[in-house]
Amino acid sequence: MDGKLLFNHQTIDLFANYLGYTPAAFKLSDSTRIELFKAFVAGEQNTVKTIIFTVLVGFDQKEDIAFLHKICEIFLSAGQPVYFVELVAQLEERIARNRQEALLKAKPSKRDLAFSHQELLTFNEKYRLESHSTELASLFPKVKTMKIDNTELSPEMVSQKIIANFQLE
Repeated sequence: MDGKLLFNHQTIDLFANYLGYTPAAFKLSDSTRIELFKAFVAGEQNTVKTIIFTVLVGFDQKEDIAFLHKICEIFLSAGQPVYFVELVAQLEERIARNRQEALLKAKPSKRDLAFSHQELLTFNEKYRLESHSTELASLFPKVKTMKIDNTELSPEMVSQKIIANFQLE
């Protein structure tokens, strides 16, 4: 598959570098993603065929669900398929991963370990970060969905499961 990963934090950190992690920075980040996706579906000379976008979703947050609907509509209206893969892991594993060197290199906001740890715990308590059993499929009937508990899985194993489930090869 000819795709490229767009981490949620790539756009957030761009604006937070100048504005802090403020509502204005998050609004600009969302706008940038939307414009990137629009340009991508309209582009004839893209450097890749697919975008793999990661995002943290509060399933109890209407604005998060609305944002996902907006993204879906951009791709679906252009005749492109959309796949949602919900990755879940036990809290202890998420805490451990939050300190991994590769993640810290990719996500500047995670480098303040104490803040990042507290943010992870706060988000885990404040928001519902995992969908109910058929919630994704009912919220997004035109989107192919799957959920993977990746607590014990390597990224390669997760990729293999996704490719097999959606028959992407």
